Amino acid sequence: MEFGQVVSFAYQYFDNAAFLALSAVGLILIFGMMGVINMAHGELMMIGAYVATYAYYAGIPVPFAIVLAGIVTGLVGIAIERLIVRHFYNQLLSSLVVTWGLSLIISQGMLMAFGPSAMNIPTPFGSFSVGEFSFGIYRMVLFAVAFCLIVGVWALFRFSMFGIRAQAAIENPSMAQALGIDTRRIYTLTFGLGSAMGGIAGAMFAMTAAVSPFFGQAYTPMAFITVVIGGGANAIAGLVFAVAYLAGVQTLAVNIFNQYVGYISIMAAALVVLLVMPAGISDFVERRRVRAMQR
Repeated sequence: MEFGQVVSFAYQYFDNAAFLALSAVGLILIFGMMGVINMAHGELMMIGAYVATYAYYAGIPVPFAIVLAGIVTGLVGIAIERLIVRHFYNQLLSSLVVTWGLSLIISQGMLMAFGPSAMNIPTPFGSFSVGEFSFGIYRMVLFAVAFCLIVGVWALFRFSMFGIRAQAAIENPSMAQALGIDTRRIYTLTFGLGSAMGGIAGAMFAMTAAVSPFFGQAYTPMAFITVVIGGGANAIAGLVFAVAYLAGVQTLAVNIFNQYVGYISIMAAALVVLLVMPAGISDFVERRRVRAMQR
């Protein structure tokens, strides 16, 4: 295999990993930690994409447009949690139906407000070449941002007082309330943070695809698959495991077959994991670790 082909394979792998990680990083807070099936996650990404796009054409520099998208989407997420989601905690089926209905309302509302026309932000940074292959630099920026967001979420929940209280509220709400933690406020902020992550992801993706009212629908399934097979024992570690695994399968399938088969291969790879490890990768790893310590 030539050097250019090796670079191309690695580039595709990190590109696929970036899209999976950015799509799912907000959902690991909402579903992986809080247990809420938020079918409107893609619509939150779409809102972030629209905010970033309109901000860009209003003359705001791209980095600030992305931050603004995260802030606005986070505030939308807080409003959704307070008005709707908080009434459906510990009700998986109900939260699925309600947020699915919400996703339809948001997408159709955006269609009525902005029409079906698509918008886009020019992809920045240009490209570089290795042999006969050309690569966009921005795709590597996506991976770097995804890595930073994952590390940031891990650090927030590992070292900050908010993270400690959030873990307590999520794992044992009754005990957390007895210790004086405002669990309702923690839930609201956690949902808002997950929504903000989705908004940032949508803003980043707005520079790779046309933005329309149905922009987020392509990302919701991939995000859920990634979070589900990651497992709930350690949501962040599970996300890393799932992204590494799925990106590898997708990259291999695309290079051997085509883009469509690569997409289908993600579904098949997830099915294999759930047949072998029904509770997800992180749960399987945690059980193996506990057994090793008991020997």
